[in-house]
Amino acid sequence: MNVLLLGAGGHGQVVADAIRAQTAAGEDIRFLGYCDDRAETLRAVLGEEMLGTLADREQIPHDALIVAIGANSLRRRIFEQATGRGARTAVAKHPSAVVSTAARVHDGSMICAGVVINTQAVIGANAIINTAATVEHHCRIGSHAHVAPGARLGGNVEVGEGALIGIGAVVLPGKKIGAWAIVGAGAVVIDDVPAHATVVGVPAKVMTK
Repeated sequence: MNVLLLGAGGHGQVVADAIRAQTAAGEDIRFLGYCDDRAETLRAVLGEEMLGTLADREQIPHDALIVAIGANSLRRRIFEQATGRGARTAVAKHPSAVVSTAARVHDGSMICAGVVINTQAVIGANAIINTAATVEHHCRIGSHAHVAPGARLGGNVEVGEGALIGIGAVVLPGKKIGAWAIVGAGAVVIDDVPAHATVVGVPAKVMTK
């Protein structure tokens, strides 16, 4: 399966590395190249792997795509545009990730190096589980969400659509993170977080203006 990446920034290059590692491990998946609206600038760095802009993707033969953009709202918009036009999406999963056979990862998602996803967890479409994050048993991660590097989610945590769990954050078992909420880096969440709220600190508190 030849996979085209939409997005060639830092996160996109991490996704490409994961797919290359999958290929080297004998999996039937290959990195085809990037589409990015900064194609002319990025071509100097990425060379022939920079295939064109986002608008060019339909003219580039490929089997599936992944929207490899870190920003959740932009990633959702491009994902919905592409799938709305019939695009097939793939999952990138670094070979060093440990994913339970009883977990479910929906298409379009990225599972980075060193991740652990335990039994009965569900990862929504177009989500990012970033480097060395832990998603414990029976967690539910919403579509377009991002669990950042080193974050730790206890069992039965729910993360809403588009939410961001920051680098090194900890969410205690059974807590609910609302849609499009932000949990700051290093925060420890001991209470539910409302939708669209930003929480920081130990224990995590809602930021006030």
